[in-house]
Amino acid sequence: MKPIDMPEASGGASHFIAVVDRVHVRIFQETSAPGQARRGLRLVEALDVLGGRGRVGDRVTDEAGRFPGGQSGSGGGIDERLPMRREGQRRLAADVAGRLSDFFRGRREASWDLAVAKGIFHQVIAQIDPAARGRLRRALAKDLTNQPPETLREHFAAAIALAAR
Repeated sequence: MKPIDMPEASGGASHFIAVVDRVHVRIFQETSAPGQARRGLRLVEALDVLGGRGRVGDRVTDEAGRFPGGQSGSGGGIDERLPMRREGQRRLAADVAGRLSDFFRGRREASWDLAVAKGIFHQVIAQIDPAARGRLRRALAKDLTNQPPETLREHFAAAIALAAR
């Protein structure tokens, strides 16, 4: 994890937007320049979560207890990988929530919005530090990591408008 060292915005509390998928965590800070009507977004934290990459079978090669041959070629049934997949998701969510909690622990006055990929959304939200979660304004179960930063606010606004219907 190598943060981009940027100073806090002056004047009032800062606001951030965090976007997360199974591999990436990106945190943007709202910025304003003199004479600028609309606030911009500046990337202040970018990291990759290694636990989210690849398939379970690529990371875990437990051959003990398996019968050679068989229909699947590996000798193990598909249901043997399901607990490992769930455990991998649990660990990934805990890692992401820990990193978000650490980031916002040092920014006690900051508010933030969060977009997390659907598959890990509830697990991440549940494991974020309560103090940081208390300053969370909006949370979306949507992968926005590949969206241009200037469109992130629009996604949150659209979700709020849709929910109000």
